[in-house]
Amino acid sequence: MKEKSKQDRYRIGAWGQGYFRVDENGDLRVAPSAEATFTVRLRDCVAQLRENGISDPLVIRFPQLLTDRQRRIREAFEAAIEDFSYPRHYQGVFPVKVNHDRVVVETMVRTGREHRFGLEVGSKAELCLALTMQLHPQALLICNGFKDDDYLLLAAFAARHGRRVLVIAENPQEIVDIVEVSREAGQLPLIGFRSRLHTEGTGRWQESSGSKGKFGLSTMEIVEGVEYLRENGAIENLVALHYHMGSQVCDILNVKAAIKEASRLWVAMKEIAPNLDFLDLGGGLGVDYDGSRTATDWSMNYSLEEYARDAVYIVKDVCATAKVEPPIIVTESGRALTAYHAVIILSPLRVVGRHETRDYARFATKAQQIVDLKDALANISAQTAREAFHDATQLMNELVSGFKLGYVSLVDRAVGECLYRDICHAARKVLGPEARKTVDIANLELQLAPKYVCNFSIFMSVPDSWAVQQLFPVCPIEKLNATRYAPATIGDITCDSDGKLERFIGAGEVENFIMLPDDDGAESPLIGMFLVGAYQDVLGDFHNLFGTVNEGVVIINDEDDFSIVAVDEGSSVEHSLDYFGFTPSDMVRNFDRMIDRDLSREAIQDYKGTFLRILHGNTYLNRM
Repeated sequence: MKEKSKQDRYRIGAWGQGYFRVDENGDLRVAPSAEATFTVRLRDCVAQLRENGISDPLVIRFPQLLTDRQRRIREAFEAAIEDFSYPRHYQGVFPVKVNHDRVVVETMVRTGREHRFGLEVGSKAELCLALTMQLHPQALLICNGFKDDDYLLLAAFAARHGRRVLVIAENPQEIVDIVEVSREAGQLPLIGFRSRLHTEGTGRWQESSGSKGKFGLSTMEIVEGVEYLRENGAIENLVALHYHMGSQVCDILNVKAAIKEASRLWVAMKEIAPNLDFLDLGGGLGVDYDGSRTATDWSMNYSLEEYARDAVYIVKDVCATAKVEPPIIVTESGRALTAYHAVIILSPLRVVGRHETRDYARFATKAQQIVDLKDALANISAQTAREAFHDATQLMNELVSGFKLGYVSLVDRAVGECLYRDICHAARKVLGPEARKTVDIANLELQLAPKYVCNFSIFMSVPDSWAVQQLFPVCPIEKLNATRYAPATIGDITCDSDGKLERFIGAGEVENFIMLPDDDGAESPLIGMFLVGAYQDVLGDFHNLFGTVNEGVVIINDEDDFSIVAVDEGSSVEHSLDYFGFTPSDMVRNFDRMIDRDLSREAIQDYKGTFLRILHGNTYLNRM
């Protein structure tokens, strides 16, 4: 099988962006940068972590991918600045809300320090985190979100202690609060206004932008805010205009329209706020999750380089027309920075619904439908397959109806179900790919697809897959050169019917099943979920008390050479329970109180020992 066809089955070459590649042996490899000439096998990383006692489900983080994404965004803007002779520079900031993981935040700060890379926070907790990071003296610490007096007081004190704090006013009252609270601290921080642009974003979060947005000042509120700052001697601290289009903006035309509107607003504000120096384009830079390069919810119809060139060109053009020195350009592109660095590894615990031929000939049956089903199965061919499938569906419906009315026996129904499934599998086997494009045969594919039950919780590991139907790349990390594939679905181990993956990236379009290597009962391949580094860590939910998963941090040194530099064990059962107020000591006391003392000492020890072992252990299942 050629390399291209292997990658095209899952579009790895498109969404992988050079970080994920398939080798000649059918193994998925990870590169430390898009241009790197050396890689490591992902399954080798899993094997080494398992040897170190870190079992799946697990998240593997590759911090070098964070560094590379940071570099690529910065270099895209620097190249555009040089090409268009833009007279100012670019500064990036990382919105901490996208991923609070220590590895992520510290990597962003460490590798971005020499480039004045900053942080954006949206709460008091995030501000506390940011104030412990050693940023470049000129790096921005942007304070967004709703703010109380404590939030503003800490920001003002940080400014007094030399941090370059930029507090963004999200509403008119915050303008007043910033000035009044800062007087108590004895230091007024830098101030920015968030504009509620008329231009809306596109994609899943379109409604969070434009005139219906939750945050931002109207044009009149901006004018009145400038007046208030001037009257209170604070106009010199107004240095930034900020806007945000929403996350995952998929259409470059909307991006360009927003930048133009914001640039004209910045130029107009510059006349009444002379120290205005920054234009913060906010977030929204997309990630091509499905590799289609289209203006759809989980893709984007533009490149990183196009985004940067459009931003620099439009801002310069608007400012040149107005004969105003252009601003320093700031972006808060968290999703594009972090999505690629994390991979979730899943191992199937068991396969449910795999086709098995049963010996039902030994059962005596009476229903005529059984005779007709046997005849349909015996005479199925490429020419009769569709008709046989339709006939079998009707006959099966008659059997079920007769069973409900008491006319069909339990054995007849059982044999009928086996025959029906055999007919469906036989029909699918002889029908060509073109037939599978029709609705009825496509539904047949989904109906017959076995479910790979994997040891994870969708609600903890990829909550957006359930909450907003986000499409994440999913594919095996091995056996990618298999000659036979079969459709399958993936379910988690929660007691919830929504705990399943229903949408997968196919070779041509999104499908309701995933094609997995079919090796006639061989061990199921390890499965990876990719591009999960943005938001999933911070949105996880303790459904069924399944907690956080094990983690490993991997540095790629050279070809097939890597180091595991950190591991983090996931939640224990006692940790998950303690999170909801059930302290382990109280639980053990209550358990002891309810033990049946009439049992033998050995039986009590077995019972309590098992309880304590599970209480201190991982929330997920052991291999079955």
